[in-house]
Amino acid sequence: MTAPLMQLRGLTKRYGESVVFGDVDMDVHPGEFIAVVGESGVGKSTLLNCMAGLDTWDAGTVTHRGADLGAMDDKARAIWRRSHVGFVFQAFHVLPHLDVAQNVALPLMLLEHNDAARVRAMLQSVGLGEMGARLPQELSGGQLQRVAIARALVHKPPLLLADEPTGNLDPRPPRASWIC
Repeated sequence: MTAPLMQLRGLTKRYGESVVFGDVDMDVHPGEFIAVVGESGVGKSTLLNCMAGLDTWDAGTVTHRGADLGAMDDKARAIWRRSHVGFVFQAFHVLPHLDVAQNVALPLMLLEHNDAARVRAMLQSVGLGEMGARLPQELSGGQLQRVAIARALVHKPPLLLADEPTGNLDPRPPRASWIC
């Protein structure tokens, strides 16, 4: 088996005296799909946020290909995230003043790798090929979810974290080919 892409060892997160999750050990290997399941409030989103370096933890380690996220400052984590993580947020987090294509292109822009053809292909792959010039407020919840998915995939990240990525999608979405 290949070396893990990401490792969690003894990961613990508390809010005050309440333990959100404790002593989590997990290896994520390249190409592997892992589902974290549980009822609302058990810490699934918090765990994903820790794995992405968006949140801090109280004990344990998160490493990506040997790099310790806990040893990085906020700026270093942001730079790491930019290159290595695609994140589909439960609440979309699209920027309202940017059109759909600009929202999808954002990771590429941050990497200084503008690729309009890649953005168009991603929009096409999620069924939004004709909506690139629309603003987020002109879209439905399911369409916004697809914008968030396209944005998370556009820069071909080695690690994709998705927090309830299909919660707002139609039961029968349009057929699409995914470009990853």
